[in-house]
Amino acid sequence: MKLPFLKSSSIFKKLFLMAFVVSALPVLLSWVYFLYAGNGVGGKIDLPFVYYGFLILTLLLALIGAYYVGKEISRPIMQFKKSALEIARGNFDHKISINSNDEIGKLAKIFDYMTEEFRKQHIQGSLSQKKQIETILQEIGDGVIVTDVNNKILRINSVAIKWFNLDENSEKKPLRDLIEDETLVKCIEEISRNSEKKSATIEITTLPVGETKPVILQALASRIEDDGAVGVELEPEERLIGVATILRDITHEKEIDRLKTELVSLVAHELRSPLTCISGFSELLLDKTVTRDQSEEYASIILKESNRLSELINKFLDISKIEAGKSQVRKTPVDIKMLVEKVLDFNSQLADKKEIRVKLEAPPEVTTIYADRNMMEQAILNLYSNAIKYSPEKAQVIVRITESKQEFQIDIEDTGFGISEDSLPHIFDKFYRITDDEKVQDITGSGLGLSLVKEIIEIHGGIIKVKSKLGHGSRFTIILPKNEQMTEEVYITEQIVA
Repeated sequence: MKLPFLKSSSIFKKLFLMAFVVSALPVLLSWVYFLYAGNGVGGKIDLPFVYYGFLILTLLLALIGAYYVGKEISRPIMQFKKSALEIARGNFDHKISINSNDEIGKLAKIFDYMTEEFRKQHIQGSLSQKKQIETILQEIGDGVIVTDVNNKILRINSVAIKWFNLDENSEKKPLRDLIEDETLVKCIEEISRNSEKKSATIEITTLPVGETKPVILQALASRIEDDGAVGVELEPEERLIGVATILRDITHEKEIDRLKTELVSLVAHELRSPLTCISGFSELLLDKTVTRDQSEEYASIILKESNRLSELINKFLDISKIEAGKSQVRKTPVDIKMLVEKVLDFNSQLADKKEIRVKLEAPPEVTTIYADRNMMEQAILNLYSNAIKYSPEKAQVIVRITESKQEFQIDIEDTGFGISEDSLPHIFDKFYRITDDEKVQDITGSGLGLSLVKEIIEIHGGIIKVKSKLGHGSRFTIILPKNEQMTEEVYITEQIVA
C-alpha cells in the first residue's frame, strides 16, 4: 500500500526525498555510532572518524540534492519570466516550452491558455480601437497623416487626401512619392530620423482640386514612440513607431491677420490727413503776422477737419462695437415713414445747397417696425447724404418705401456719378473710397459710412443691396423683415447683441 504523499506530484517528491535524506542521515549516523559504542567495538573502529565521515557524506548529499532541486525549479521559473516579458512587449504568439506533468507543466499550460485569451482580447480591442480611430480621423476637420519608421503612410484621412489631391489607396505607399510639398516631406523625415527632435511645426500652402485659392496649412509633426513595458529599456531607434502629422487650415486666420494689418494701415492713413491739417493750421494761427480774416479762415478749416476726425473715429467705434457684439440695441415701435421724413426734413439743407430735388414715395400708412430708432436714422442718413454728395447740382434723389406681408423695402435712388462694376463688390468694405470718376476724387469722406449701414441693417436681420452703373446713378435697397408682434416689456428692454 502506497502512502498518500507518493501520489503527489514529482516536485513534492523531490522536496520530500531531499528533506528525508537530510533528516534521516544524521539519525542513521547517530544510530550507528551508539550501536558500535554499545557493543564495545570502539577499540576496533575509530568511531569519531566514522561519525564525521557520515556527517560529511550527509552534507554532500544535501548540497547535491539542493542543487538538483533548485535547478529543476529555477529553470522553468526563468522560462516564465522570459515569457512574461515577451507578452508584455505584445508578443501574444509566444509559448512556454515546458512539457512536464508536474505543477510547473500544468502552470505552463494555464499560462499559455491565459496568453491565448489575452491575444483574443487584444485583437478584439485593437479592432474596436481601430474602428474608433478611423471614425475620428474621418470626422475631424483637420488633416491627419501617420507614417511608419520607413516613412510610408500608415493612415491618412479624407481631409488630407483632399488637400493633397490623393486617392483612397494612398496607404502603405512612400510619403515622398505622394506629397509634392518638399518642406512637409523633409520635416516628417527629420522627425523620424532625429530622436532628439520630438516635434516640429511648419506652414505650407497647397491648392486642392476644384479650389481657386490656395489653402494655407499649419503642420504639426510629432514622433510616436513606444515607452516599452515596465522594466524593459528600449534604444531610441527601437522606440520609434512612426510620425503623426496634424494639418490645420489656417487660411482664415491668415486672412484675418492680413486684414488687421491692412486696417491699421488704413486707419493711420485716414487719421494722418486731418491731423496734419489741424497741426499745420494751428501753427499758422500762432504766427503773429496772421490777419483776423486769415485767423478765422484757419480756425474754420481746423474745425472742419476736427469734425471730420471726430466723425471718422465715431463711425469706426460704432462698427467695431457692432462687430464685437457689444453694441446695445434698443428696439421700440418705429413708424418707418415718419422716420424717413424726419431724416429728410432735418437734413434738407444738404440738398438745398446743390439745388437737388428730393422726392419721397410712400403709401399713406405703413406698418410699425420694431427697430433701434437711432441706428435706423443713422443708416438712412448715411445713404441719403451719400446720394446728395455724389450727385451733381440740380439732380434728383428719390426715396421710396414699399411694404409686403413679410418685409419692408426702402430704396434711395440718385442720378449721380454712379459706381463701376469693379468697385461694387467693395463698397461696403471699411475705408473703401470710390475713385472711378474724377468728379468724386475730391469729395471727402471717411470710407466707413456704407460699412456702418451694412452692420446696422444686418443687426436688424435685414440685407442691403446696391445697383449702379457708372455715369447713370445708383440705387441702394434696404430690406427689413417684419418682426412678430412684441409685448411692451420685450421691446423696451435693452438687448445686448451677443
